[in-house]
Amino acid sequence: MHSAAESMRAFERSLSVVQNNVTNASTPGYARQVADLVALNYQPDLNLPGGVTLSGNVTSRSAYAEQTVRRQSERFGYHQQLASSLAQVEPIFDITGGTGLTGALTRLYNAFSQLAVSPNDTSARENVIGGAKDLAAGFNSAATSLATAADHNQREIRDALERINRLAGQIAAINREVSIDYRKRTDAGLDARMNAALEELSEIVDFNALREENGTVSVHIGGQTPLVLGDKTYELQADFSGAAVEILDWSGRPITSQIQAGRLKAMVDLANQLLPAYRADLDQLAAAFADRVNGILANGADLNGQPPAVNLFTYNAAMGAARTMAVTAITPSEIAAASLLAPGGNANALDLAALVGSREINNFTFTEFYGQIGAKLGKSLFKARDDTQTQALLVAQAKTLRQELSGVNLDEEAVNLMQYQRAYQAAAQLVSVLNDLTLEVVRILR
Repeated sequence: MHSAAESMRAFERSLSVVQNNVTNASTPGYARQVADLVALNYQPDLNLPGGVTLSGNVTSRSAYAEQTVRRQSERFGYHQQLASSLAQVEPIFDITGGTGLTGALTRLYNAFSQLAVSPNDTSARENVIGGAKDLAAGFNSAATSLATAADHNQREIRDALERINRLAGQIAAINREVSIDYRKRTDAGLDARMNAALEELSEIVDFNALREENGTVSVHIGGQTPLVLGDKTYELQADFSGAAVEILDWSGRPITSQIQAGRLKAMVDLANQLLPAYRADLDQLAAAFADRVNGILANGADLNGQPPAVNLFTYNAAMGAARTMAVTAITPSEIAAASLLAPGGNANALDLAALVGSREINNFTFTEFYGQIGAKLGKSLFKARDDTQTQALLVAQAKTLRQELSGVNLDEEAVNLMQYQRAYQAAAQLVSVLNDLTLEVVRILR
């Protein structure tokens, strides 16, 4: 009777495990629990009645599958964030020809050509000044847009660090519960919350998670810098005061080089490598164009047959040529369309018009060089989008493998439910039979 009653309790608890699995089938981070039924020894001479007992629940969670999902999520987060960030920068370098710097360059080249045809025409000279102002405004706008993109990226870095620190707090809180009550080490709900937090964290930054002997989980950023140790968190921060963005640990020590994946890595790469490179190319183009045009005009003669007193363009290299490029207070009569040897002619204007096809910068024309900037950005964006799609498939594949190893299969749970129900009914039937036999024995003895 005792053996049968213990068996009924074991099967009843097993039914609860199945019910819990079905209830949490869609819970993020939940892993299927398996009832660990143990057959007891049957040795009547040693007072061992046999039967079945439940030694506890065993999680089906696979550490390998979890790590695979997190590693693929880290790479997915990096490529998706990079594609998103570059998509915001791409419109700055419009190479379609009708708008942006390409259109402004084309209009200025047309003004130079008109000046070569009518070097002494005031309207042609005014068109040159107007075209130069449009070009300078185009450079200013592009530089300002890059600065805006950098500011937006900084806000995203701050948001990412806030999410990292918030998730670190959640992990530390779960660790605290586990360390206080050892029975919670096998709590399926806490385990699900822990792994859901780790998976969310993996998309933002790469880390190593190590389960300690007391059941808590330690998290180290890049496998080196502690983020969570037991119930303590070590928050990350950012330093934007220098030329490059630095990610700092809780003590203020730079750890930027340790971060190799996740959204945070993409944001830091954008801030420290990509945006500065685009800004440098834009400044190089602005300075080279302004210097070349100013140089041609300086060697010519204005409408009065004299060398021009002022340049057409001005800029501050220290503050950024593209950002500070402007047109001076030059007047139409001071435009040097002629050469000093032939005042009133169009020799200088022809040199200006020839810039449209002249390879003046890195063996490119000015328009081609600008196109190279846009093409380089476009290639990076295309690759980031392609890598995002590839990585999304790899994440889905890793999650499928995890689901097969530790996810809840409702068909299997239905089978287990029937098995445990029948086992419970069988044990109950044994109790009923033993009860009848006992009553019969008592009746006989009476």
